[in-house]
Amino acid sequence: MQIPRYWAQARLRHETGRRHGATVQRWGWSDQSLDAAQAHAQQRAQTALDQVLSAPQMRHLDASFQRMERLGEYGLNDHTPIREEILAQRGRTVMTRNSYGAHCLNTPDVAIADMDFPRRPPAPSAATMLIAAFFALAACFVVFALGGVVPAMLALTGAAVVLALWLRRWLNARQKLAGSADPRQVALERVTAFSQQHPDWGLRVYSTPKGLRIIVTHETMLPTDSAVQTLFSALQVDPIYQRLCLQQQCFRARVTGKPWRMGLSGPSPQVRRWPAAANQLAARADWTHVYDKQAAQYSACQFIAQLGQARMAMDIQALVDWHDEACRAQESQLPLA
Repeated sequence: MQIPRYWAQARLRHETGRRHGATVQRWGWSDQSLDAAQAHAQQRAQTALDQVLSAPQMRHLDASFQRMERLGEYGLNDHTPIREEILAQRGRTVMTRNSYGAHCLNTPDVAIADMDFPRRPPAPSAATMLIAAFFALAACFVVFALGGVVPAMLALTGAAVVLALWLRRWLNARQKLAGSADPRQVALERVTAFSQQHPDWGLRVYSTPKGLRIIVTHETMLPTDSAVQTLFSALQVDPIYQRLCLQQQCFRARVTGKPWRMGLSGPSPQVRRWPAAANQLAARADWTHVYDKQAAQYSACQFIAQLGQARMAMDIQALVDWHDEACRAQESQLPLA
């Protein structure tokens, strides 16, 4: 797991003519100092510029090459670490603030799996049927006015058949939706089934606003372990989250609410960017103060049950305690966000 404390940018340009040149920009990072991060950025930028200048001889640049590095804070471009403000650290677990203000726990070896409930299909709208019927009748009146009774009757018969077919589909869809299983219950049954198949595992289960969170508590695991891939596959964990875990060699858990679920708008692009520009530090401090105050009134998840093995190793227990405290997981009276 790599979540650097210091970040810097370097931009290099090579003039190839009076109005032509090559410009590249790269980020650099370090845990030691800002100067070390700047030196790293300079080195990466020089490597990128050398690639651009050698392209005519090499006849091509790699398809994924970016002259101006677009760096997402989660590092999903496979070239950079997670770029987030570090708020606290306990042992090997790091608390960061993500791009919309939420606090996130990052751990290299305590497996965490977030399950999103499958989206239920939207309920068919009766308004659609009424609109279709209106237009069908209007068409019949137009045909009657232009062609007389017989064409109008034929049009009306055709419209009635089409409407009958639509009504049948609408009723079938409504019946199917009414009979579909509750997504939360389906997800819980999936976790319970996994626990029964692996009785030696410890699984701590939480409810989130739109899914479940599972923390593996019987032993530490790395994202590359086959046991983790087995867990993720059985629980149908989000593929993007799986990719993030593998690339950054860590597991993540959001432990405070999303601002739009707490009546807040997200921060502006200038404020959310990290590292923040010097002229945005005050605005960022103001926004995060408002966010943190509001987040204290919500839970990010709520504890449901401990399945299987109850004993936890000391380092896992420390993470669970921090997680539950930060999430307010035991405060069931708080709304989820």
